[in-house]
Amino acid sequence: MNQDIEKLIVQDKKNGLSDKDIGGKYGVTLKAIERIVTREFGVNISNAANHLLPSTKKTVKTITPKGFTPEETTVWSFKSRGSWATHNGNYRGNWSPYIPRNVILRYSKEHDLVVDYFCGAGTTGVECKLLNRNFIGIDINSVAIELATENIDFKVSETAADTKTTLRVGDARDLNYINDATVDLVCAHPPYADIIRYTHDNEGDLSVYGVAKFLDEIGKVARESYRILRQNGHCAILIGDMRKNKNVVPLGFRTIERYLAAGFVLKDLVIKRQHNCKTTGFWYSNSVKYNFLLLAHEYLAIFEKRKKGVRGGKEVAVSAPVSFNTYQGWQLTGEINTLESTTVWIFNEKDWQRDVTLNLTNRYSSGGYVFFGKDAQDKPKTDLTDTDLIIAPSGDNMDELVSFAKKALSTGGILAIVCEDVRRGDGLIVPTALKIEQRLRGNSALEIKELIVVSIENGRRSTYHGSLDITHKYILIYRNCV
Repeated sequence: MNQDIEKLIVQDKKNGLSDKDIGGKYGVTLKAIERIVTREFGVNISNAANHLLPSTKKTVKTITPKGFTPEETTVWSFKSRGSWATHNGNYRGNWSPYIPRNVILRYSKEHDLVVDYFCGAGTTGVECKLLNRNFIGIDINSVAIELATENIDFKVSETAADTKTTLRVGDARDLNYINDATVDLVCAHPPYADIIRYTHDNEGDLSVYGVAKFLDEIGKVARESYRILRQNGHCAILIGDMRKNKNVVPLGFRTIERYLAAGFVLKDLVIKRQHNCKTTGFWYSNSVKYNFLLLAHEYLAIFEKRKKGVRGGKEVAVSAPVSFNTYQGWQLTGEINTLESTTVWIFNEKDWQRDVTLNLTNRYSSGGYVFFGKDAQDKPKTDLTDTDLIIAPSGDNMDELVSFAKKALSTGGILAIVCEDVRRGDGLIVPTALKIEQRLRGNSALEIKELIVVSIENGRRSTYHGSLDITHKYILIYRNCV
């Protein structure tokens, strides 16, 4: 890019012009703007004008979010990002403070030690200060640590005076300055491979890596997390998926795998969804025209460090079937006003099966669809010569399902597998969708196209000893490529 244009972009950024307006003005991509901003300011920020203001002691008008109540289900969504204390969204890619607040309150107690090794501008640290936890914040970017220092440097009478905050530049893969089994909670939001670049020329930054290398390196982070945590301590990681060559890349599941491989067990698996999952206009039209869904969810995995060999509880089959027996007597065809256009489908308990069916058949089928599974009593089509969609209302009988799909699906046809996570007798989670994706990974005939979350609203609650209620299901969309 022309250096004169880059200088103009930097100046417009300093003047507060948005990335969208800059992109339109100079005909450059958001990725290019991100690269220029990160190189110029040393950190990826959305508002350079605010970043350039002289550092001043912040006036804190409120220290808690108005009307806050802790989350009780496995689907979290927040109307606003959150702006109490010193929280702001200026640091690109930081998480809503509602997330660490919920995690800290549920999985730690006052005066516990919390570590965030991707601390960025200090969101987790601010919450630890407000909630009377000791905090160690680490980031590989020295400018981010400077921002975190400013954000955590505030005085409010209600905060505890006997907790300690430590901030330092460091690498999450090597936490040698933290002793074994001394941390109560790890609470972190890693980069999603190279989606957002957080530094300009720091080769230790995980945001410079492609998927394969990122997963190798996050495995090292997972092992360090396991080492520093106390027995029965928790590790909360927020991670999302990517899209490449029009198909989803399940980075979330593959990151979770690395933490499980490090020795952790899965305590909870939360879906963090965008508050408004409906699209209109340009994005809706393109979703239908090019047959893709906008990514609208992330995974908040809560891991636990348990004594090796002690798990307890009865194992649950990987299949974890979702009952579709109410299909009997349903009218499986019908009209639908608008298709879902993101990866989060929000339906009520009463109608979710019908709405899932209508969206799948209207988006992926021209009429040649069938149901697979013992609970699908009403099969609208028995002629399998031109099947363009198979709906499998459970993860049951995977070998039989794959064999059936191989025989029945036309080239380009879709296999849609509906499943749900299951809580075992000992309170741990069986991540069914992850296990199905793992099982089909590398299948030369079936490539994963979408990973959809169905959020069930107004559904029944079945809490296990204070655990989060599981209120979501998954649809794994595979395309037959042979």
